[in-house]
Amino acid sequence: KKNIPVCTRKSRLYGNVNLRESIKPSVFRDLTKKEIEGLLDYLYNRSDLNLTTADKTAINSNYIFSSEIFLPPKRDVLKHLDTDCVQPRREARVMILRGGISKPDVIEIIVSPLPSPTGYRHVPYLPKSIPFIDRPINVFDFNLTPLLEKIDKVAGQILNELYGGRLVNCGDRCLVFNLNNQLTIPLSGVKKRLWFSWLYQFTEYFLLRPVDFAILREVDNNGNNTIIKVWFDGSLFNSLEEIVAYYNTYKEYINTIPFPTNAESKDKSINSRGEPSFKKPLKDPSQVSPDGIRYNIDDRHVSYSYWEFDIGMSVFYGPRLNDIRYKGDRIAYEISLQELANFYSGDKPQEHVMNFLDSMFKIGALAKYLHPGVDCPNDATFISSSFKVVTQDKPLTNERAFCIFEHNTGMPLRRHNGYFRFIHRFYEGVANVVLIVRTIPTIGIYDYIIDFIFYQNGAIEVKITPTGIVTSSWHRYDNPYSFQVDKNLMSPLHQHLFHFKMDLDIKGTSNRFQTVDIEPDVVENVCHKNPGSTIVQTRFVKRLKQTELEAAYKFNFDYPKVLTFVNNNKKDKFGNSPGYKLVNKGMTKFIRPPKDGNNPAVSWAQYQLAVTKYKDSEPYSSSVYTHSDNPVFSFQEFIDDNENIVDKDLVAWITMGMHHVVHKEDLPVTHTPGLSHSTFLIPFNYFDESPGMSVGNAVRIDAVDVNGKTKVEIKRYGPKSDVNCIPKKTYYDEILKKNPCLAVEC
Repeated sequence: KKNIPVCTRKSRLYGNVNLRESIKPSVFRDLTKKEIEGLLDYLYNRSDLNLTTADKTAINSNYIFSSEIFLPPKRDVLKHLDTDCVQPRREARVMILRGGISKPDVIEIIVSPLPSPTGYRHVPYLPKSIPFIDRPINVFDFNLTPLLEKIDKVAGQILNELYGGRLVNCGDRCLVFNLNNQLTIPLSGVKKRLWFSWLYQFTEYFLLRPVDFAILREVDNNGNNTIIKVWFDGSLFNSLEEIVAYYNTYKEYINTIPFPTNAESKDKSINSRGEPSFKKPLKDPSQVSPDGIRYNIDDRHVSYSYWEFDIGMSVFYGPRLNDIRYKGDRIAYEISLQELANFYSGDKPQEHVMNFLDSMFKIGALAKYLHPGVDCPNDATFISSSFKVVTQDKPLTNERAFCIFEHNTGMPLRRHNGYFRFIHRFYEGVANVVLIVRTIPTIGIYDYIIDFIFYQNGAIEVKITPTGIVTSSWHRYDNPYSFQVDKNLMSPLHQHLFHFKMDLDIKGTSNRFQTVDIEPDVVENVCHKNPGSTIVQTRFVKRLKQTELEAAYKFNFDYPKVLTFVNNNKKDKFGNSPGYKLVNKGMTKFIRPPKDGNNPAVSWAQYQLAVTKYKDSEPYSSSVYTHSDNPVFSFQEFIDDNENIVDKDLVAWITMGMHHVVHKEDLPVTHTPGLSHSTFLIPFNYFDESPGMSVGNAVRIDAVDVNGKTKVEIKRYGPKSDVNCIPKKTYYDEILKKNPCLAVEC
């Protein structure tokens, strides 16, 4: 209708969004562009580091692999935040790969102060020298031309006859290998073994077109590849020459898979198809903010209702929120992602060791390309992230690393209908409107929708939802690891593991971890006709966990309990200690033995919850150096020192996950329903009553009888509920045409 205004209202108190980099960045803010430029100028002028610029980097040179903000010791930050002490100086954490020295290694240094550094020191809680072979995956791991040429020279004709393509000089009929998965590191410490899990016919989407060919290769510190084993036609061979002899003998019995034609390649593409669900195309419902947005953002500091927090992004580990406060009180010093992991199983040797720790691929750097109207509402605010990565000597800026928006969940935050006729008849309720901070890293084939959700009753939800493309494998026979989902296609059983850190500060840093255990309680049943009869009910018993080993929690349905973090130094008038309860709705059991294979790298997966004493030297539960059977670091070390955790500064480490048994409906892309996993922090005797009672926009309806007829009194506690404006028109397509890098890899 022509006369309806567009929703553009901006109040004096809300909707103030300033995304410009501050002249003096906050203590938690990611590196600014100016700081990265100053950092690089300093490092490249250090003769003792002898660094090569990004455009000249080679595997046998010394080069900067990554840099990001290095957070100061927590005690210094709290002094700054709580007592107005001077802000700790900003510093950068820099990873340098030194392939140009006689014994190549990896070092991590702290460079300060920013933006004009004058010195550096080694990261104190890491070895000063880390074996070069333990380096994270980088661009040189994909420099495979010599290896591909060797395979093509020996077996190229066979692959072309069987699968219709070549590895090199292939035109539009290319065969490509999938990403490596790491197996082990030999004792020499200078080599590692990696599987090229499958060969694929390169069309959209090629990962759903595997053929029955794989390579186990050994790589040394110089990037030289040696073929150790070859998987072909359901068997393992010692060399390419062996498969040539096998092929020449049995070629008439080997499956031939023609290269897909253009028409055939569309059957596994990710395009809408099939009969539309609505016969007449209609626009989707759209959320409207009639009075404009109701949150404020200053650089990376967000305030909304009673909530305040800072947003950051780690280049390796992903999203991080700091200094999370409700009504001015700090609830958590940090809530952050620590690791995304996948452990596969299968009937082929390469699948036995197909394990991935996604931090190796730089989770934070891959969080980008959020699309308005799909990934986030059209009126969301987008926030960028900046890093220094190996491929360029200017900041890598992801313009849409985060989106922030309000969301009406369609669920009441509370409601009640009183229906006692002669006492009271009423309805009271309020909509559940939340603030969501969202990021979606895409790690190869999987996309992970990560939400930090802030409720108006003081609760926080951390939610993760996987989607994307499933890993595929060649299907030969029925097996207990996968259903056949298409012709020659299976997708192995795998377990997703998600690990998060919650550094809780409930009314200060002196907290304790206490479980409220639910137990059977046998009491006398005085109502029974037989004297002395009993009945079983339940009761709770508070149990204080004294040490880190006691607090390493493995869920057991036989012993239900509530997990609470409380401050025993504070008491209400009833003697209760204020706290928050932790509710893990995404629990999974990791059934692999803790010391088998690569499992020590994910020792945190043994526990649905672990609680440790805070240490500056334990910032992350995972490490980019743990991707082998002999990890540089193991989370289990955090627990095994078994420190006392009573009335200490505590950190909760939460594991969520799922076993994914792939089925046909996971093709061509996995949809999200049923895949979300959440952990909640909920007030537990923290307030005198629910702070949600103060939420505006509630409604109460009372019944009033007048002369035998019922009328109602309606009381609205906020503005009228009618919406008298329409959303602003979106120009997203036009924006993308001018700046395609917002949506796709440029």
